[in-house]
Amino acid sequence: MITSIKKITFPNRLFLLLAVIFGIVMVNIIPPVQAPDEIGHFIKAYSFSEFKVKPQANKKKFTEKESTWGNFGFDVPYEIKSINSYAIDKNGKNAKYPYQYQADQKKIKNGETAFIGTGGITNYFFVNYIPQIIGIKVGKILNKPIIWQYYAARYLNLIFYILIVFAAIKRFPFSKLGATVLALNPMALFLASSTSGDAMIIALSFFFISWVSELIGKETITDLKLAISALLMVILVLLKPTLIVLGMLFFLIPNKTLSLKRKAIWGISIFAACILCYVLWNKLMVDQQLLYRDFANPSKQVATFLKDPMIFFNNFRENYLFGSKGDYIVYSFVGTFGLLDAPMGFHWVILYFMTLVGASFVQEKDHQGLIFYQRVVVVVMMFLYTVLTFFALYQIWNKVGRTASIEGLQGRYFIPASLLIVPLFSSREKILNIKNNKMNIATSICLVLVLIAAIVTLMNRYPVG
Repeated sequence: MITSIKKITFPNRLFLLLAVIFGIVMVNIIPPVQAPDEIGHFIKAYSFSEFKVKPQANKKKFTEKESTWGNFGFDVPYEIKSINSYAIDKNGKNAKYPYQYQADQKKIKNGETAFIGTGGITNYFFVNYIPQIIGIKVGKILNKPIIWQYYAARYLNLIFYILIVFAAIKRFPFSKLGATVLALNPMALFLASSTSGDAMIIALSFFFISWVSELIGKETITDLKLAISALLMVILVLLKPTLIVLGMLFFLIPNKTLSLKRKAIWGISIFAACILCYVLWNKLMVDQQLLYRDFANPSKQVATFLKDPMIFFNNFRENYLFGSKGDYIVYSFVGTFGLLDAPMGFHWVILYFMTLVGASFVQEKDHQGLIFYQRVVVVVMMFLYTVLTFFALYQIWNKVGRTASIEGLQGRYFIPASLLIVPLFSSREKILNIKNNKMNIATSICLVLVLIAAIVTLMNRYPVG
């Protein structure tokens, strides 16, 4: 056993230790449904656990001028409504177990239900919620109350995040220490410690990037590995359609390893499968045009973009690329916790990014490096993912032709593809004239400081009742 532990690299051990410690602390100090959109995530998970897949409308027909937001969701036990109402009224502060109103106990005991809209979570895929579903199912089998099931969902979400990301770091052929810093992003850990389905998006994205990156250095690639890659790609697109950009990772694999013919056959097949599965899933869900019409007109926004794309790109350039609104994206990538109302000090954000850059230069013995064209592909991937993410939010949350900014945009949406940053620092030659063990110590200290700062920020936001 000791020999097996020694074979695990330092970054893997560091991630496991810090993720477990700080993840468990976050699970226990943050009251229920305090992550962004968390009530929608929990309701989706609970409904999936009862094999309810298609969202319900709270009425049969909507008039053209009638609001639709919040009118698609599920009937759930009244205890969930009570927990949500308690969380909203208390604002998460001085909240105490069982985090619900005593006045609702009669309705809860009578098994009454309530309709709750799931908002922007309405169309999420079931894989987002596999850990939460397991936790909820265990609670039901043991005949535990909803609040117990909720915390079981939190713990399972954290466990799955840790296991999947641990495997991703283990496979990652570039700087494992850099990958560890990204995996311990305080915002990612905060989401993993809630019932948010975004944790699975981040974890599986990291695993897919590490899986395909590992194939770059192989002499041959079997059809089985390509089939696994295809399955992962399809799942990612169903989790978050903008992640289809990660399919470009296959272009990093040398032609001698994966011939152009095989790339073309598999590439076209995977792309077609992604589009087909995405369309079929969304046929089961609520049309975006109807779901988001209170805020925007998604189809008209696309038509306007095709007619004059510079409306969007000028917005992107003036407000974010060279404007001050880009600051919030950087900030919320690392530490804007709670219901977007608990930001860390910006100096901790700076320390986090400095730690990431330094750690990304640290290479293991059998690391890989990228040649020029491969770096170009990675940069193009990052750019396309950024633009697609900006436009996806622009399309569904903003009035047609809006130029002032892009509502709904947050830095956490960029975490899933952030692992692409690390290979850009890779080199077959040692760049930093510092021993790895010294960088390991420095990185560990910086990460602990940043994570402690995150915990203190959350404890100040959610004082113990």
